[in-house]
Amino acid sequence: MLTERRDSVLPEWACRPLVTQIFSAAKALGGEARIVGGAVRDWISGHPVGDIDMAVNLPIGTVASYFSSGDVRVVETGLQHGTITLCCAKDSIELTQTRVDLETDGRHAVVAYNGDWLLDAARRDFTVNAIYLDEDGLIIDPLDGQSDLNAGRLQFVGDAEQRVKEDALRIIRYCRFFPRFEKAGTNAEMINLLLDNAALCADLSGERIAEELRQIMVGGEAAVVIGMLRGAQIDCSTLGLKFNLSPLGIDKNFDKVLAQLGWLAGLATILPVGSARRVAKRLRLSRFERRCLARLDLGINDGELAMLNGPRWQQGAYYLGDWAPMLYAVQSWRNLTVINTWRCEELAAWIPPKIPICGTDLLSHGVDNGPAMGQMLSRAEAKWVASGFSLKKSDLLKWLLVN
Repeated sequence: MLTERRDSVLPEWACRPLVTQIFSAAKALGGEARIVGGAVRDWISGHPVGDIDMAVNLPIGTVASYFSSGDVRVVETGLQHGTITLCCAKDSIELTQTRVDLETDGRHAVVAYNGDWLLDAARRDFTVNAIYLDEDGLIIDPLDGQSDLNAGRLQFVGDAEQRVKEDALRIIRYCRFFPRFEKAGTNAEMINLLLDNAALCADLSGERIAEELRQIMVGGEAAVVIGMLRGAQIDCSTLGLKFNLSPLGIDKNFDKVLAQLGWLAGLATILPVGSARRVAKRLRLSRFERRCLARLDLGINDGELAMLNGPRWQQGAYYLGDWAPMLYAVQSWRNLTVINTWRCEELAAWIPPKIPICGTDLLSHGVDNGPAMGQMLSRAEAKWVASGFSLKKSDLLKWLLVN
C-alpha cells in the first residue's frame, strides 16, 4: 500500500466543519474516516475540488445513530447499500461504510460491511477513484492510482468487464472521465468492451443516468463524451434514441456556454426534435426540469432567432422570458450556427422592464373590469414593447384610450 504525506495538515478544501465532525465521530466510535474518490483525485491532479465523499470503517447504522441526536441531519439516501448523507448548515457529505459486494446484477448490489480498507478499494470503479486522504493529511493509495493519474491512464480496478457487469453505470462513467484522465486516446479493446456491454445500461434507473448526463454536459469536453456514448450505442440502450452529433464541434465555446446555461441546454441540443417528453419521463426529471426541456425542445423560429441576434434583441427576449438565453443557444446549435457568446451573456444578464400601466389605471379612466380590459392591456404591452420600452405611462394611456 502506497502512502504519501503532501503536507503536515489537511488541505484547505478538506477542512470544512462537517468533514472535521465526521473525522472526530469516527475516532470517538473506535474507527477511522477518510476522504475518498473524486475530491482526492481532482486535488492530486490539479483540478478544482467539488463535492466531498467520505468512507468510514464502521457499520453505517452505528454512524447514523451517533449523528441522529446532534445538529447534523442524517438522510438515509442509501442505507441498504451502506450509504447515508450528512447535512449541516449548507454543507452535505455522502458517507459510505467500507464494504464488499456480495451480489451484483448490473444495476443493484447486495453489500456487506467489511472494515478492510483494501477490500473497499478493490470494489471501486477506477484506480484513480480509490485514493484516500486521512485526517492527518496522509494520502493512502492502495491500488497506485496516482501512477495512473500521472501517466494519464484511466483504468478499471481489476478486470474491466467484471467491473461493468457489476454496475453498468461504470460504462457511462468511463466515457465521462475519459477526456480528462486518458491521455493515450481511445483503444479498440475498450471501445469493444463498452459496445459489447452497452445493453446493460437499459436497466439503469433514470435518476442515475440523469446525474451522469448532468455532469457530462457541464464538465468540459462534452462533445468527446457524447461522441463516445453515441459510438458505443449507449444513447440507444439508456434512452432508446440516437443523439444528434451534428451540432457538436461547430462552436469552440460550446463547453463554456453550457457551463453557464446548464445541462438541459446541452441535452436539448443533441436530442431528436420532439423527444423531450419521453426522455424526461425516462430520466425521472423534476417538474421544473421537464417543463424546461419541453420548452427547449419546442425551440424558436427563424424570425425569433434573427431578432435575438439583431439590434431589437431585447424585444425578442421580453416575450421569451427566462428561457431566452437557452433558447438562443439551443436553436443556434440546432441550426449548426456558432453563437454570439456576448449576446448570450447579454440575454442571461438582462432584466426586463415592467410595463408602466396596469388594470387600475384603466379602471380610473372608466374602463370596465372584464375581457375588454385584458385585450386593451395586451395591445398596450405590444405597443410599449414595439417602442423599445420607451413610451411613458401618460403617452401609453393616451394612445390606448384613443385607439
